Amino acid sequence: MQIWISALLMMSLPVGDPAYFSYNSPQCVLDHLSRFDPLPLMVVTEFPSCPWSSDDASLVEAARHMSEFSWWNYARTRNLEMAASRIDGTMLLPGEKFSFNEIVGERTLETGFKEAKVIDSHGYTKGVGGGICQTASTIHAAALRAGLEIVRRYPHRYRVKYMPPGLDATVDWGKKDLVIRNNTAFPVVFEIGRMKKGELLARIMAPKGSWRVRYKYEVLEEVPSDRVQFLELEEPKDLVKYYGRPAVRIAKTLHRINRRTGDKEDVKMRDDEYKGSPWTLRVEQIPEGFSRDQDGVKLSRINRLLKGTAYTVESARFSDIDRDQKQWLPRSYVNKRKFAKYYRRYSELFRQYKGSGEAVAKAE
Repeated sequence: MQIWISALLMMSLPVGDPAYFSYNSPQCVLDHLSRFDPLPLMVVTEFPSCPWSSDDASLVEAARHMSEFSWWNYARTRNLEMAASRIDGTMLLPGEKFSFNEIVGERTLETGFKEAKVIDSHGYTKGVGGGICQTASTIHAAALRAGLEIVRRYPHRYRVKYMPPGLDATVDWGKKDLVIRNNTAFPVVFEIGRMKKGELLARIMAPKGSWRVRYKYEVLEEVPSDRVQFLELEEPKDLVKYYGRPAVRIAKTLHRINRRTGDKEDVKMRDDEYKGSPWTLRVEQIPEGFSRDQDGVKLSRINRLLKGTAYTVESARFSDIDRDQKQWLPRSYVNKRKFAKYYRRYSELFRQYKGSGEAVAKAE
């Protein structure tokens, strides 16, 4: 009976307003009708008479992405999960924008964020909120695959290994933001939470999928790092603290299919450029002929510095980047059993403790 009424509504009510169900929930309409509480056929969409709820809108999965993180790094884990708990359940009506910085807020010690490793122009250092870029990146990848409009997004200075090339997104309070617009005809809901220790899952939910999207990248250039930094320690245990990862430039393409019309298009996206990260070496004293932080070092000299270790310039390449990769990347695979466990154990926690930072402790 409900299906018949819903179909009738979908055919009749849009005559009064073609965008009626973009802003009004069929379930809400049915609830009103079941109580003999009529609703106007003509509506002003800015003030819907029967607005969507996030539960009503979360009928199908439009897209997903899962990334892995070092769960044993407590400070970083707390940061990325706090950010996720504040975003989980966010709903965007058609035309509305999502701002990562507005929702998560400023990252300070007073608001519960911890110090963890971040990337800046000098390399790797500690900063309050380190790790939340993985939350932003996982959401960005899911939104891109859902066909949503990416209004603003910044790639990392150095390529991060937890995301496929071109799908990462860095954020910085007051400087860099991730902004996504709902360019579909229906509301979308951001669901994000931890599958298990070390797995972060972002899903874009909607009443109906609007796009089928595939993504691929192509390596245009790869240049080994020629920068070396030295850390002077009395008794260094291991020479290499951080690999000198190569600089990489990639081209990106989306293949999109409109689920309603069947129209297809290939979208060439802006190229991404990741700088080469510095070799960070632990030494008792800086070798003769070197400065503490030096650019333009010949690769043969770097290999001589690494002599006697298991490291070479070639070993610093990203093992997950294929120089000849031109295929569409598959979407994230999620084991059904783990997926069910995720819903039982974590999704309610993220909603119950949204914004409080307690989700991390409760989920342990």
